[in-house]
Amino acid sequence: MRTRISTTTRIAATALAAVAVAAGTGAVGAGTAAADGLPGGPYCSGPAKILAESAWSRVAICPVQGPTGWAYEGVAKTTGDPIAIWGATWDYNGFHASNNGYTYHVHRDRLMITAPNGTLISDEPWITYEER
Repeated sequence: MRTRISTTTRIAATALAAVAVAAGTGAVGAGTAAADGLPGGPYCSGPAKILAESAWSRVAICPVQGPTGWAYEGVAKTTGDPIAIWGATWDYNGFHASNNGYTYHVHRDRLMITAPNGTLISDEPWITYEER
């Protein structure tokens, strides 16, 4: 599956370059990057730092412009509901992102989600984890 996404992205980028040449612009702008992500989402607009999947969630940590330089992108596998949180932070334990009092902790071995009062509401071991 992963190869198919990369191939599709390359085909789309090649088509975009061909359109740009045909239109007389001569090139695609500098900094254009292929989307990166997991089948069914989430996706980063460029290369992902982390792509991980548990039995219940799919997560991508994406580089973004902003104070922390990172965003948490997630999709609930049961409902398909997405979540995007800019301002994710990094420490020696992994990445952390907060939204409405809930905190998503992306560790190398699992995703942990805590409620506003600090209660652990989800502890999801990764099925796959890729850090780049």
